[in-house]
Amino acid sequence: MKLEELEILENDFDLFTALDDVDKIEFLYDVTEIGTEEAVFKHVQRLADKYIPNEQHVQSEDFQVGPYRLCVTSFPDKITLNSNSLKAIKQFVRKLFIDGVLLWPLKEKKTEYDMYRFFRVYKILGRVSPFSEN
Repeated sequence: MKLEELEILENDFDLFTALDDVDKIEFLYDVTEIGTEEAVFKHVQRLADKYIPNEQHVQSEDFQVGPYRLCVTSFPDKITLNSNSLKAIKQFVRKLFIDGVLLWPLKEKKTEYDMYRFFRVYKILGRVSPFSEN
């Protein structure tokens, strides 16, 4: 496809004007190579990644620690531990420490989603090499 044969409709042109200069050149190249619809989709996705903040990724798991339950919810910057045994929480924190995860205790209130009796929150400071127990 040649640039003389290029047809950009009004909505596509609105996207074109929102792009940076370098992205405009790439957009025109993509239109000639992969077509207008695919180029629009590609550059709209890039703009969305650039201007829309990423959501936090939250992961939650429930473990059986002996006769007790331990719910571990991890956020990008903190970890919450909820259990019906304080001993299970302390064992898990010790295991994380030995594995090289540096934690700092935070004072946060228990929410309605935390169903077990004991609740602890730790800020994740970083990771280091695993510690030896010797």
